[in-house]
Amino acid sequence: MKLKIEKGIFKKFELKEISNALEKGLSKNYDSVKAEVIDCPNLRNWDCPSEGMSGNQRIIDVGGEPYMHDPKYLGTEFDYAEISKMIGSEKSYALGAGSGAMSCLDGHCGELVINENLITKENKSLIARVGKDKECIVEDYTASKHGGLGNIYYSDGVKGKVIYLNIKKRTGNQGSLPQSIRTALSDNLKIGYKNHIALAGVFRVLNGKIRSHVQPDYKDIKHEYYDPQLMKCTKDFLQFYEPVGPKLQCYTVLWTGDPTGGELNLRESGEHTHFHSYEHKNDAGHYHFDVSPDEIEYEGYFNIAQEVHRVNNIYKELKNIK
Repeated sequence: MKLKIEKGIFKKFELKEISNALEKGLSKNYDSVKAEVIDCPNLRNWDCPSEGMSGNQRIIDVGGEPYMHDPKYLGTEFDYAEISKMIGSEKSYALGAGSGAMSCLDGHCGELVINENLITKENKSLIARVGKDKECIVEDYTASKHGGLGNIYYSDGVKGKVIYLNIKKRTGNQGSLPQSIRTALSDNLKIGYKNHIALAGVFRVLNGKIRSHVQPDYKDIKHEYYDPQLMKCTKDFLQFYEPVGPKLQCYTVLWTGDPTGGELNLRESGEHTHFHSYEHKNDAGHYHFDVSPDEIEYEGYFNIAQEVHRVNNIYKELKNIK
């Protein structure tokens, strides 16, 4: 597939400004919030294939729901290692979330947890897929291909300053940590229209449990669930798992809005987060929100991205066809 790449630039904020905004905003949703700027610890201690997440920081938003669910485009695949070369990020630590490439999974679908060092070729990515009895199957994934959508953060993988978060006990209604972060940033920084910010990072669910999903194989979905006119899914078709956890490690990419004012048609949710268990290989998938507010505890490290590269904006293409 020919790649078409557009670019947006995020507004610059100091990490201290961001951590202050997070502490203030997240305190409205959680009982205990600690946010501070620290030197990044060695992420290899968290089984990441890189020591840090700093240097040449940027995110990509690839494809979209039509590539995944419109019958015309099923089987569409992208290669995030190839994309990295086109945007000057080929020497990167890549982390994030995407759909699995069916060609790498014997035709199966799955949730891809991207965790790879493109410099050393050290790959710790995993795939979650749905088994015959609707159980979650977790396996190593060595390809750099993903399916019709993906959100990835690239950095040089070096140590630098990061934002550390430790959060306990949810008191508000927003069960998703990435969505809570987005709200905290939007409410407490001067952003809006074309002034937006993006964060990415790795966080752990130390205590408590979450709701997650894994996309089943297309042959196992027995009803129509996608509206090609709206270019989105309108009915549930996913395999949900609840409760899942604790001891989960999540890889997240999030942004407060489109820095071009809407031209890029970025992922509607404004975030994409996949996870795996750091104790066993039974749990992985797409993170939704916690289901145990009194018990939930998170710890994580986050950094900013200066740019977003929009790869194959399928929504713009389909609108032009119409």
